[in-house]
Order: sequence, then C-alpha cells, then structure tokens
Amino acid sequence: MSQHTRILTSAHQKAATAPEFASILIVDDQEFDRTRLKKLCRGFDFNTHVAEADGIESLRDKLRKDRFDLILLDYHLSDGTGLEGVEIIRADKVNCDAATVMITGTEHHEIAIKALKLGFSDYLTKDEITAESLGRAAISALQKSQLARALSAQNQLGTLTNETVQSFSRGCAQDIKPIVSRIMRQMRGLRGFEEIDVKDAVTQIEQVEASLRRLWAFLDDLDLLGGPASAHGPTVPAMRGSDIPATASINARVPSVRPQKPAHPVRKSPSIFRRRPD
Repeated sequence: MSQHTRILTSAHQKAATAPEFASILIVDDQEFDRTRLKKLCRGFDFNTHVAEADGIESLRDKLRKDRFDLILLDYHLSDGTGLEGVEIIRADKVNCDAATVMITGTEHHEIAIKALKLGFSDYLTKDEITAESLGRAAISALQKSQLARALSAQNQLGTLTNETVQSFSRGCAQDIKPIVSRIMRQMRGLRGFEEIDVKDAVTQIEQVEASLRRLWAFLDDLDLLGGPASAHGPTVPAMRGSDIPATASINARVPSVRPQKPAHPVRKSPSIFRRRPD
C-alpha cells in the first residue's frame, strides 16, 4: 500500500482556513482517477471521509443518501458533464451549499469560465494536480462555502427578525386601536358637559380614566419587555389616589409631582372636572 503524501501548511494557515473534518465526494467515470484523487484527499492535514460516484446518476444517488462538504467533479462523464452535475448539486436541498472543484483531463478556457460562473471554486487539470495544489484548492473551496453558508444564515436571521418585528407591530396596533377608539367615544360624550348631570359626568370621566389606565398598562407591558428583570407590575396607579412608583421607567418621562400653581390667578375649570378629594 503506497504511503500517502501529506500536505504541509503553515500553522497560521491551518488555524485560519483548514477544517477539522470534511466529507468529500469524488465524481469521475475513470476508476484510476478516482483512486488517485482518493489517496490525495486522505493525505490532507484534516480528517476526511471520501465517497465515490462514477457518473451523473450515481451523483444523484449519493446526494440523496448523504451530505458532503466538498465535491470534486470531473468535466467529462459517461452520462453527462460536470456542468450538468453542479446544477444537480445546487438544486439539492441538503448539498446546495457544498464546495465544488472541477477536475478535467484537458484545459479549456471557455469551460473554466463557465465552471466558475456556475459556482465552482476552482478548476484543476488532472495532469497538473499535486497533493499541494489539490490541498490548496480544497481548503479555499471549503472556506468559501463556509462563508456563503454564514452569510445565508445571517440573511435568514435578518429576514426572520424583520418578520417578527412587523408581526409584533401589527399585534400592538390591533391591541391599542380598540382602547383609543373607546376613549374617543367617551370623550365625545363629554362635549355637552354643561347639560349633563354632575353624577353622570363624573361617571363618564371615570370611564375615560379607566380606559387611559388600560392603555397605560399596555404601554407598561411593552416597556417591560426591554426593561430590567427587576421591574415589576404596571407603573400607572390602579385607582385614584394610589401612589405612583418612583422607579417606573415610563413615568420617568412624566413629572411624578404636580407642578406648583402660578402666582397669578387662573380661571378654574368647571366643577365636574375638578379633582375629587381622595
């Protein structure tokens, strides 16, 4: 059994780019070439699991059964080309982000350009493949694939966050609108307060206050979602005359003490709007 050639890389390069493990699929219709590539892959400076496929149909079968980090794909296959193979890989839900490197027996500039446009990370000819060149191509391809997966995950997270915020905003609007609508109806009932019985007027004012307390409590709930864990309960008083917590985060923007009355006389509001003694 021949001794495997080891790929030597600097410690900095290994720490920065080389993975700890990679599952590799070699797609080539020539058994000799598959065996050679398999030996080179096993000589990488990281652990590998290497599988083989001899054509397009065999590639489909392998993709259905397993997940691969790196796929080495020959251009000339008995039942298709490597360009057809990479389209199959990109359409696979599990292996669509796998790193791909094209391996070919002859060098064609046009094919190389098409391969890179279709997502191949590198293009190597069989006559020029060495342990070092294949190792560099494999590590570079795996690194690009890992970056693409991270960017895709970040984009999905951003999309999910935006959808969550939008859903939360719609939910808040649906909760606030009925309360505001109720307050507006109650305020309209006070337009002709001069003709309303004092007892009825006081009742309507208390209804408005109750609606405002419900709105305030809802805003408190929103505030506590992003507030410290030590915050407890609503900051709005449950009934007239009760104390307002001094530590309330929303009330920090509202004066906790009534402002002093100005020195000059001010016209008093109608008696029904005066604060009742607590």
